[in-house]
Amino acid sequence: MRVLYLFDTTDRAESESVIEMASHGVVPTIVCQPDAPMRGRFEAAGLEVIPVAMRSKADRAAIAALRRLRRERTFDLVHAYYKIALTNYNLAAVGLPRVPVVAYRGIIGNLSYWDPFSWLSFLDPRIERIVCVCEAIRRYFLDKPFLPGTRLFRPERVVTIHKGHRPAWYQQPDARLPADLAIPQGAPVIGCVARMKKRKGIVELIRAFEQIPAEHNAHLVLIGPIEYPAIEQAAAHSPAADRIRITGYRADAPKIAGAFDIATLPSLRREGLPRAIIEAMAQGIPAVVSDSGGNPELVEDGVSGRVTPAGDVDALAAALRELVADPALRGRLGAAAHERIATRLTVERTARETLALYAGVLGQRSGEPAA
Repeated sequence: MRVLYLFDTTDRAESESVIEMASHGVVPTIVCQPDAPMRGRFEAAGLEVIPVAMRSKADRAAIAALRRLRRERTFDLVHAYYKIALTNYNLAAVGLPRVPVVAYRGIIGNLSYWDPFSWLSFLDPRIERIVCVCEAIRRYFLDKPFLPGTRLFRPERVVTIHKGHRPAWYQQPDARLPADLAIPQGAPVIGCVARMKKRKGIVELIRAFEQIPAEHNAHLVLIGPIEYPAIEQAAAHSPAADRIRITGYRADAPKIAGAFDIATLPSLRREGLPRAIIEAMAQGIPAVVSDSGGNPELVEDGVSGRVTPAGDVDALAAALRELVADPALRGRLGAAAHERIATRLTVERTARETLALYAGVLGQRSGEPAA
């Protein structure tokens, strides 16, 4: 099976899944940005990589390169992992013999019937399958109305396949809290790594943190660019301000996050399958998340962490307070979190499910029953 894989940058989980599929008979041709982080990994695995710079959703040079590739090569299937790659490919393929396209989707929302580029990507009815990283994204597609009383997306067209991971990728043997954060030794640390937007629920997190009794000496660390000024205002005026640290972007964020006692992401809406929580769980750090989007697909409430209703400050405070006060509970939930990533969200499982999807698509195209 000859598959053309279209990337913009490259994500480790996606890339390792492609490498795993190559070990099961797929012959990949990989298109990605020249400086894509995983390009060297692909090449070391013996896979063909064709670097193509894509600077926009309709990059003339990229379109020409993809069109030339399609004319020169024969592919059984195209799998696009990024929207920018998908739109450029769909423009390049105009007038060429049709090859089935599979597209990956990792976020909820940002698709408009009034946006021409949405029709060149996920709204394009010619796309055979849309692979969603979590069930919440699949439900978004299925619930999206089209004309009155109709839906654009049939259930069989949209599928959920979780990304696969290996805990070893995320281990931080030198994890530490840097001295500039001035956190007392032994103080429980609650951490959140994210782009600090309004929908991430950070103001609500600060309000919840204020309810943790001061005698626990818990500290809250917020890592990521601030895109919602109310976050800094809430922290500055908080009665717990002396125990809140806002770092902004940090190049050493993985090392800091590896030293958290509790990871949290209390998103209000539109959450996918957050990598920051996966990385924490892989390191045995229990997570407290909201029930937004794919969070409940990662964290089993009371088993590998805690799940609270999105926007419910009191419920979030209770979950955080429970874990801050009970190191043994943190240990049990953290161990279960590591086990969940190690056994349920594996590269091998992702590759197996993706190969089954390919077989179904190609079977349908040839008139055979879908797998």
